[in-house]
Amino acid sequence: MKRSNLKIKLSALAIASVVSISTSFSAFAEQTLFTNVNVFNGTENKLYNNLNVLVEDKLIKSISSAKPATEDDATVIDGAGKTLMPGLIDGHVHIMINSNYDDIIPYEDPYDLGIKSAIVAKDFLMDGFTSIRDMGGPAFAVARQIKNGTIIGPRIYPSGSFISQTSGHGDFRGRFDLGWSVRGQQDLGVWEKLGFGSIADGVPEVLEQTRINLRHGATQIKIMAGGGGSSKYDPIDTTQYSVEETCAIVEAAKDWGTYVAAHIFTDRAINRALDCGVKTMEHGFFASFETYQRLAKEGGFVVPQMWGLSPELMNNPLMPKDKLPLIAQLAEMYKDVGRTMLDAGVKVSFMSDWVGEIENSNRSRRYEIYWRTVMFGGGKNNYDGNFEVLKQLTSIAGEMLALSGPRNPAPGPIGVIEVGATADILLVDGNPLEDIHVINGGYKEWYSQPAPSENPIETIQLIMKEGKVYKNTL
Repeated sequence: MKRSNLKIKLSALAIASVVSISTSFSAFAEQTLFTNVNVFNGTENKLYNNLNVLVEDKLIKSISSAKPATEDDATVIDGAGKTLMPGLIDGHVHIMINSNYDDIIPYEDPYDLGIKSAIVAKDFLMDGFTSIRDMGGPAFAVARQIKNGTIIGPRIYPSGSFISQTSGHGDFRGRFDLGWSVRGQQDLGVWEKLGFGSIADGVPEVLEQTRINLRHGATQIKIMAGGGGSSKYDPIDTTQYSVEETCAIVEAAKDWGTYVAAHIFTDRAINRALDCGVKTMEHGFFASFETYQRLAKEGGFVVPQMWGLSPELMNNPLMPKDKLPLIAQLAEMYKDVGRTMLDAGVKVSFMSDWVGEIENSNRSRRYEIYWRTVMFGGGKNNYDGNFEVLKQLTSIAGEMLALSGPRNPAPGPIGVIEVGATADILLVDGNPLEDIHVINGGYKEWYSQPAPSENPIETIQLIMKEGKVYKNTL
């Protein structure tokens, strides 16, 4: 059968079955030609109009104003003036933590979480995300099954279990699981048994745990270098892991050609991490202009989820009522932090921090796209919020993921439309530089959104990953 005769159709029946979608959505052609498209390349605040983009195998072969020669069986897709742009990238997710924290330990086992991760993966891809970086959890199996075509989803950059000190942000044991003495610490909590986190203290232990994650296929290493809001025993102002421990983890990652990311918030913790060569600061929005300047100078990235400073967080039904006054105070204190990051010149990647019950987490991802345009727009330098967020979703996130070097699963650069780049491509009805809502479904709210699974983003009309089409409603 000639490839030009293949019809790519998104059906309700295919969506209903996690298994069937892997074969029902997609068609592969050695060459696919997009004609009459306006290109957002991921790096410039403009569209290049009336272009032709030729995909061959998994890569972009040419971009031209004249229609290029193609093979006889090439698939030709008339873009009809739509926007062709890079597939979206989420720089920080937890695809396996797909229930609320308090429900996982008493009610679910690895099989429950693994089955639901296939649904989460499909949801990411159908919202236009062709790559995600998993920052804590046993995501290796779902990454493998996506890669070999058993299920569909974005390309996954897994970290494996996040590495935490005793009393750190990854220590989810109950208060008396540990007791009063170091004796008996070898008993693992359920969180560790599930592969979400690993508690390691001292240089020999952190080295061993780093190497275990790399052995499983981690593309980067995630450590807990500061306190947080979701853990019980580590105030958010604390600094975690000594210089010796942190530097040992960084060197072990370097030995595998990759890097370390750190859950972190404060100036003291970020500067300690930078002293050892940590490359990406996850969350990181309670720091100063001077710290962001240093991070920029040393080639690092900050990866914040801005819904953490959003008024919508107050509507989170799981948020303890006694924390609401502090949340409101911090949101006011750091209302300009997005623009402060940009003023300092630091590279900012998108992250939704996808975690928890599936539909609410999908809602938070769609909301995060909008809310970031508020946090990164305007200010004394009159930043274009739409453009800044689009870069964070594409070229900047792609540059960050490339830090994984030889561990990088992508066949070429991602987050950009350029010759030689991976053919991760969206066709969008509208111009996201003018209206960010054409890529988030139009939502400015979080919990009051309708169910995302029942409301696909209709303006994202075609989704391609590595030259393979997974959605086409043109």
